[in-house]
Amino acid sequence: MATAKLTDRGLRTLSTDRPQEDIWDELLPGFGVRVTRGGVRTFFVRYRVAGAQRRMTLGRYPVLSLAEARERAREALAAAAAGEDPAVARRDAKRADTTFAALAREVLEAKAATTRASTRRERAQVLERYLLPEWGKRPAGSITRRDVALLIEKVARRAPVHAGKVLAVVRLIYNEGLRRGFPGVEANPAHMLQPPQRPAVRNRYLTAEEIKIVWRALDEESLITRCFFRFALLTAQRYGSIRMMRWMDIEPGNVWRTPAAHFKGRRDHLTPLSPEALAVLEEVRMLTGGGEYVFPSARGGPRNSIRTALSRLQQRTALPRWTLHDFRRTFRTHAVRAEKPAHPGDPVGLGIPPNVADAVLGHKEASLGFDRYTAEPERYLLAEKREALERWGRFVRQVVGEPFPGPLLLGG
Repeated sequence: MATAKLTDRGLRTLSTDRPQEDIWDELLPGFGVRVTRGGVRTFFVRYRVAGAQRRMTLGRYPVLSLAEARERAREALAAAAAGEDPAVARRDAKRADTTFAALAREVLEAKAATTRASTRRERAQVLERYLLPEWGKRPAGSITRRDVALLIEKVARRAPVHAGKVLAVVRLIYNEGLRRGFPGVEANPAHMLQPPQRPAVRNRYLTAEEIKIVWRALDEESLITRCFFRFALLTAQRYGSIRMMRWMDIEPGNVWRTPAAHFKGRRDHLTPLSPEALAVLEEVRMLTGGGEYVFPSARGGPRNSIRTALSRLQQRTALPRWTLHDFRRTFRTHAVRAEKPAHPGDPVGLGIPPNVADAVLGHKEASLGFDRYTAEPERYLLAEKREALERWGRFVRQVVGEPFPGPLLLGG
């Protein structure tokens, strides 16, 4: 019987090769989590009432947090110790609970088994951040179309992209609530509402001169922040992948493997590391090489946020607004431009084929070669990606006018 000290960090990466496996909590006997091969993690508690052993499901992670699950388990164990069956009590309470919070949790838990992990996390965040603070204790059937419209407008004023996500979750909750016959729900208040117009697609990229300005501005940041941003520029990878990067993910041949769990495409992704990127890693390894993550937080886990550092850099550089994600667009823009333009005055680039540049970025190529003839999709165009990133590294080095150490072999 497997036991472990359950933590949020551990739950995020918990997996099994079996159809399902129970992990018991060392801190609270009787409490545990069941993980399936598909990545679904469900909290439960085992107790004894009237001489009979019972097991009660508490909810799925991350819709139900670890702290909430432990508290529910303690309450259930206390009730069982007093001779009451907590499963019966909860069933009776559910019959009486017709709040929006009860509806939302019931729906999201029911949908969790057929929803990928990233979508479950996003829905849980929308629920906790926007919906429960507004409507959590109200009867589910009392939410009106005007309530939804006003909430969407309120969210849109601060985060236009999030407004559409909030509306989508509300629509899902009530559509499923109607289908399940949730008490008091007679209509979907999100019906006929449209999300606010999304912002125009960004086309921001950094010119060679702007790359130099940003690079120099990083000299005033801490070592980890400086290396994080420079590594992002030199590899053109997503923020989420970089923040979860571990030293063990660097394979022989100086190739960084991003596991499917931390990659937007839900597949492993390989990034060959240029000498310039390796030099940045060597610099940060002096500080973090003894831990698991390349760019850790103060507590040793993956880095939490770059928002504050990005704001400082945006002010310090005084450039038109740019973000970390613009580094990816910067790479592709310079990469695919012709190395020898046909017409004088046309911008000069690296002459990298567009499909190779997209492979570096991790974009899936819509071709038979990618989908059908590649046993290991992450190795598709790997040699071409290495050449592209080495050329990009030399380009950045020339732009910033800064020497880099020679090639390093972090991966053996």
